[in-house]
Amino acid sequence: MSERIIWQPTSLYGESYNFRVLLDPEFAREMCSSKLTRENYQNMQNLPRKLMNFSGSDPYIFHEDTCFVRQINVRAGDGKWLAVDGLEGRLPDFSEPINYSTHNIDYPSEALDLMRLFDLWIEYSDLLKEKR
Repeated sequence: MSERIIWQPTSLYGESYNFRVLLDPEFAREMCSSKLTRENYQNMQNLPRKLMNFSGSDPYIFHEDTCFVRQINVRAGDGKWLAVDGLEGRLPDFSEPINYSTHNIDYPSEALDLMRLFDLWIEYSDLLKEKR
């Protein structure tokens, strides 16, 4: 468990269940500089199924072959996800916190699942990394 704050949910108020997440830029840089092996990719995709009884398609979309998660899907076919704002195939700007926003979240259970999936990535990030 890390001693620093790695991620923080924000905008949890309002009429909808959409929210934002701020990710520590140093953590993001570390994930972008760490190679994701095929085995670790599969392990990470299966972890929510084992620990959360998650069903559906693979929840994590990584940036290229790195350990950095660009997007997390709860029900991708219904357009429900949490994704980095404005990344568009580039690496994020590491000078400030990385902003993630949700899309089309209608129920508290979907918001909670996204936060749980995000936290799962953070908690198991050391197991994902293979240094370049």
